[in-house]
Amino acid sequence: MRLTKLETKLENFFNGSYFHSAAAPAVPVRLPYQILVTCRSQGASQIEQLILSQLQDACQQAYHLQMMTRELVPLVDLTLSMTCSTAERATLVRLVSRLGLEKDVRSVCWQSVPQGGR
Repeated sequence: MRLTKLETKLENFFNGSYFHSAAAPAVPVRLPYQILVTCRSQGASQIEQLILSQLQDACQQAYHLQMMTRELVPLVDLTLSMTCSTAERATLVRLVSRLGLEKDVRSVCWQSVPQGGR
């Protein structure tokens, strides 16, 4: 009997169902994230187009992009808010890495947004 149980466990392992529980959610959990970018005013439209093109190519989820111009210095703050699953988070990392290569970008970072009530 032990041999039968071992064979069943090995069969489940190689089928890929060994680590899946019956209560696993079918829909991946989407968590909120923000990307904060500060760039020079003259390059803001180019940075905005870069963000939009990167998201259109790789993301199917909704996002919100907000631009705010600083009053005393020639800088623009872009805030990108979106929700994504852990598998889609690689898109955020690629976008932040790409933005960091731009000469008009002064700073870029991404962060998870704390959810209320959890």
